[in-house]
Amino acid sequence: MGWRLPLRSLWRNRRRTALSLAVIALGTAVSIFVLGFLENSRLQIQDSTVQQYGNLQVASPLLWDDTAEDYEYLISPSDADHVTALLAADATYRGSTRQLQFSGLLGANAQTQAIAVTAIEPANGVLDFAGLAVDGRGLIPSDTASAFVGRSLAKRLSLAVGDVVTMTLATVDGAYNASPFRIVGIYRYSNEQFESQVVFVPLAFGQRLLNTSGVDRLVVALDAVASTEPARSRLVAGLANYGFPLEARTWDELSPFYKQLASYFDALFGFLTLAISVLVFFIILQVLTLAFLERTREIGTLRALGATQGGVFRQFFAESAWLAGLGSLIGAVAGSLLVVAFNSAGILWTPPGTIDPFVLASRVGPSAALPVAVSVVATLLSALYPSTRASRLRVVDALRVD
Repeated sequence: MGWRLPLRSLWRNRRRTALSLAVIALGTAVSIFVLGFLENSRLQIQDSTVQQYGNLQVASPLLWDDTAEDYEYLISPSDADHVTALLAADATYRGSTRQLQFSGLLGANAQTQAIAVTAIEPANGVLDFAGLAVDGRGLIPSDTASAFVGRSLAKRLSLAVGDVVTMTLATVDGAYNASPFRIVGIYRYSNEQFESQVVFVPLAFGQRLLNTSGVDRLVVALDAVASTEPARSRLVAGLANYGFPLEARTWDELSPFYKQLASYFDALFGFLTLAISVLVFFIILQVLTLAFLERTREIGTLRALGATQGGVFRQFFAESAWLAGLGSLIGAVAGSLLVVAFNSAGILWTPPGTIDPFVLASRVGPSAALPVAVSVVATLLSALYPSTRASRLRVVDALRVD
């Protein structure tokens, strides 16, 4: 009978119960949907960031801190081999590749464009960007004086696959060098600035242009994003043991945009959770307080029949617990259905600074337990005052006839 009596009381006052359940369910459903939308957006940006940077990058602190003069941060081939061997010993290691980044001027069709060149090992299996090709192909090991350019850059300079252009740059010795190369492919990327500035060339060709055999970083791929931080800790210890003056940075450290956006998402959901919690708290508090006023004589009768203060408190609080549980459950189901309906709509959005639209979507995952818990806690907290007030009501006052 301990759980039946509160449930029967709720059923007897169906209108008030329905209102309470609707408030709790609505708050839960909205929170689940918004949290799922933010989590899905975060995962999309995370995947894009890892696609661009890899899980880890190993380089000299001079490169990371931008304190180097000229190219003194370059890693020699022998040091790169030792670091690769150290990486390969890690259980989460999936592969690594070497890069060399530098700037230059690209001349084509009587136009000049400042570019950021990334010299990569073609078909390295870790981060070669070949899958982004929309015209032509990505770089292959047999390429020499070849380049893979972005759509925005190709459009700006009226370039096409097969065109020959000229790159001018300064070597590691400070001398000027100019070399022609042929465009073998055009790639697409979500970020317009990236497309308009970054040009990929074979690593051997980039080293020849700079007159060096070194690289500026090693890009590391791991078996999962969650492995990044533990692998970085092990790698840092290994680098220190071998005396390599190198530093490992994770994908989120390499992307200030992701860190800023993640902080914004956290703040946004925190504010939403607080607002919904306060709303649910005060609405349910008002409903339960009105219920207490309407049931004054009922409380007096219970007390006259021998119910203790604790018994009255437990009954009122149990009613609130039923409301919390049922309302949150209904909200969880409604939120899941809202996510399914929203995803089925296929709404497209093009964020600022991007070229291609992507489909807006939400998701329901383990994090959905948080909105459910928040709704339950807010409801139970709102029940404390009316339950306590009901339990302390004097029998004489409760049964007094006006």
